[in-house]
Amino acid sequence: MFGWIIFHQHLGDSFNWNLPWADYKAGFGDITSNFWLGLERIHLLTNVQPYRLRMEMEQESDGKWFTDEYWTFHIGDEPNDQYRLDVAGYSGDGGNSLQHPSNSNWMHDGMMFTTYDHDNSNSGTCGNSFGSWWFNGCYAVCLACNGAYHRSYVLPTDYLVNSRMMIKPREM
Repeated sequence: MFGWIIFHQHLGDSFNWNLPWADYKAGFGDITSNFWLGLERIHLLTNVQPYRLRMEMEQESDGKWFTDEYWTFHIGDEPNDQYRLDVAGYSGDGGNSLQHPSNSNWMHDGMMFTTYDHDNSNSGTCGNSFGSWWFNGCYAVCLACNGAYHRSYVLPTDYLVNSRMMIKPREM
C-alpha cells in the first residue's frame, strides 16, 4: 500500500514468534514473509514526526480481513518506557483491539512491550504464556504470538491466519 511502512507481518503458523527481547529490539525476518522491523527502529521513526497505524487481520474461519486504524501511533524509548505503546483516534471494523473498550485487562494502549525474557505485563506472566506483545493482563489481540495465541478476542471469531501492522506519516 502506497506510503505505508510495514513493521510487522505474520503469515501462517510456520514461524516461531517466541523470541527474546534483543530480537524484537533489533528486528528479524524477511519483509516478503514473517517480519518485525525492530522496536528501536519503530521508536526512532515515530519520535521524528507524527505517525498513524493500520492493523490488518485475517480471520481463520472465513478468510475475512478486518482493519483497525489509529490516527496517532508512537512507541516510547527503551530506557524510560520499555517501548511503551501509545495509540489514539480509532476507526475500523476490527473492534478497537488495542484500546479494548469493555475489558481493562485487554487494554494495550499505554503498555510496555513484553517478551518471554523481559516481561513488562501487569500480570508478570504474559510473555512466558503467550509470546511477545504490549500485554496488560494479558490481551485482546496478539499479532506477534504463535499458533492458537495469534488471535483477536474482539473479532467475531478470534483465530487469525495472517496479520500485519504498518505506519504512515500523519497528514497535518
